Amino acid sequence: MGQLVIGLFGVVILAIIALVIVGSSLRFPLPTQTTPPPTKSNAESYPSPALNPFPIKETSSIASPPPSPVEIPADQNPCKAEQNGNTVNLGFLEDFCPFVGNLSSNNREIRYRFTIANPSNISLFLDDVNSTVEMYLYSDKDGTGIMGANYGYTSAYKSQSAKIKKQLEEGSYIVVVKLKTRETKYSLQIVNDTSQVENVGFLEQKTIPKNGIVSLKKREKFYGFQLDNPSSISLSLDGVTSEVEMYLYSSEKGGVIGTNYGYTSASNSTPGLIKKQELGAGYYIVVVRFQARETHYTLTMSAP
Repeated sequence: MGQLVIGLFGVVILAIIALVIVGSSLRFPLPTQTTPPPTKSNAESYPSPALNPFPIKETSSIASPPPSPVEIPADQNPCKAEQNGNTVNLGFLEDFCPFVGNLSSNNREIRYRFTIANPSNISLFLDDVNSTVEMYLYSDKDGTGIMGANYGYTSAYKSQSAKIKKQLEEGSYIVVVKLKTRETKYSLQIVNDTSQVENVGFLEQKTIPKNGIVSLKKREKFYGFQLDNPSSISLSLDGVTSEVEMYLYSSEKGGVIGTNYGYTSASNSTPGLIKKQELGAGYYIVVVRFQARETHYTLTMSAP
């Protein structure tokens, strides 16, 4: 009898335990599949990039610093220039265009594009550098900004300026100023010599004086005259405090420099003189050219 009671008591205990387990499973069902919580965007997960412990690595390349802007001296701004990257667009070159710039390892070259509407004599002057700088003159292939034929090359040094002088046909051209060694500033002048000619008219039976200044800022002065008949002419250059050169060229009516008919130089102790007998009828150009230091001058042109 006692064993029967103990057996029944055990059955009751087991039944109670079973009921407790079933009740628990009904109140807290076990998941049959684990699903990850929705992922928030990075901006939502981390209020600021500084708080993100796992920043996303950028795959795009870092852009190099933009070229240093090219400055036109405030005291003389005759040219309208627009800079796009490392290229300066001048449009039609009809004047004297001075520029100041900087070259460095992040900005190794600057290009200047210009167009001339007629055959012209073009001068390029590069100076005011403290390291070697190269200068090139190219054609602008089909006006696309692609460098074509090479029309000249030179270098400027700390103690030496550089120049390129060319007679160019109608078209577009590119000047390249390029770093060679160390970072340096530079000064560049792009000049349409043909447009700079001052026409003094007919010289026969006249004496025409001209006073002027040549310097690093304005290296050359051009004077054009005409002879209707073969004439003897005299050109005198004096009143200078530094060496100055003088040239006599033939010219077409448009002002393009042609044949060299004479050369001289003047100093503070010696005037310069060019005399020509029976110079033929036609157009001529006298060039007064800076050589060493800024100076005034007096040019006297006569055909007695």
